[in-house]
Amino acid sequence: MKEKNVNDRLTFLAESFDVFECGEENQVSEKLELLTQDDYISTPILTQSGDIIAISSYKTNEKERILKKVSICSEVFTGMIIADPSENKMYLQWMLNLFTRFIKDGGLLSLESAIRFVNEDLPQANNYLTIFEDNKRKRKFKELCHGSYILKGITDPTDINQYKSLSQLFDAVDPFIEKDASAIERTLWKFVETGNAEIPVHDRKYMLYIPKSTDASVVFENHANWCTARAGNGMFKNYTENYKTPNNTNSNIYIIINNKFFSGESDEIYQIHFESNQLKDRKNGQNVSIFENVLSESEGITNYFYEKLMAMAKAHKKGMENNKYLDYLIQFGFAESLFELLDEQTPAIKFMNREIPRLPDISRFRNVDQIVITDAKMVELHESVGKLTNLEMLVLTNNRIKSLPKEIGALKKLEFINLSGNPVQDFPETITYLDKSNGGSLLRIAMDIEQIGEKNYNRLKELLPTTVLG
Repeated sequence: MKEKNVNDRLTFLAESFDVFECGEENQVSEKLELLTQDDYISTPILTQSGDIIAISSYKTNEKERILKKVSICSEVFTGMIIADPSENKMYLQWMLNLFTRFIKDGGLLSLESAIRFVNEDLPQANNYLTIFEDNKRKRKFKELCHGSYILKGITDPTDINQYKSLSQLFDAVDPFIEKDASAIERTLWKFVETGNAEIPVHDRKYMLYIPKSTDASVVFENHANWCTARAGNGMFKNYTENYKTPNNTNSNIYIIINNKFFSGESDEIYQIHFESNQLKDRKNGQNVSIFENVLSESEGITNYFYEKLMAMAKAHKKGMENNKYLDYLIQFGFAESLFELLDEQTPAIKFMNREIPRLPDISRFRNVDQIVITDAKMVELHESVGKLTNLEMLVLTNNRIKSLPKEIGALKKLEFINLSGNPVQDFPETITYLDKSNGGSLLRIAMDIEQIGEKNYNRLKELLPTTVLG
């Protein structure tokens, strides 16, 4: 009778989530045809290897409302059944809801989350759900969950449906996962000795560890919610062998470890995989920042990543376009790397919506006649701008610049300056040499008069009598 009830539940869920057979290409085509006949516009959701995991569909009803529908591949459905450790498959619907929500949310990140859920999360889901089932009735479990800042939105930690992601579930069961990091440091060095790993940096606070084999990666299985740390799922090889660097070599997984982790005094560890754009802490949540905690504390790790990322950014075939290595350089505090990738003979420097807090020395770009850097959070214009004697246009809108360098007065060919969206309060006396009355070429300065203040505006009118202001 019990088995019949489980089968009835599986049948009900398969119908509710529109599970379809997807083993053969004609089965997928037939399903797409049926959706089309029902007036749906459909898009198959594919993994990197081209396997279909679901179909996302939508249509507009008579009230002009968009109806979304997700049809789930039978192989994904089976994988979720296997991942559910309970006899009556009580957690299956929760997994189905998570998966379909990722797809319905749309957007590249959500679809990547859906694919990752199928390829990487299900083996871990089984482990965490088992721990959840074994401990959810304990008073300590409830107390720890209610005391967790991350789980504040969960009123009943025993209700699986209140968990909105696998990361949240990991936070709940994490205190009940057996951990002992005391022997890990010795193990890591043994992997290095046997050629299964590298440790290129080990300073007073951090270690940088690069596993070269699955065994060298899964040593963190009980300490981090990474699919690459889970034995038997093949994800380490997937990330290192299926993803290639710009030089067409296998990619690396980088693990940063706080030295106090080995003594149990810290749980600070991070995993980075540049090619799939992932920087994760041990809980495997959304991408995190390591600038303040790690890079500002470890000159060795900072220099190591700068050299590696710069080499890959230069090897990137599309230059600065969709250059994730360049994005990481900026994220890690190397905004000047943008300029290192520019040809010295370039006639224009243009960056929009890239974070460049300070303009580096740009004196080598002698042929530049245009500089356009907008929405870059720039706070300082480097004095070397005065060396660019061919400069005709300087556009720095929507930044945080408070002053201009006195060297700007040397730019006799400069015709237009746009400082709109900047709280500039300090204009050097030398700016007067840009005015036509003093041998310059300046026609106009665009700026927010209210932002710079009436006093500065009147002063500029005196310094630039023939220039249009505002």
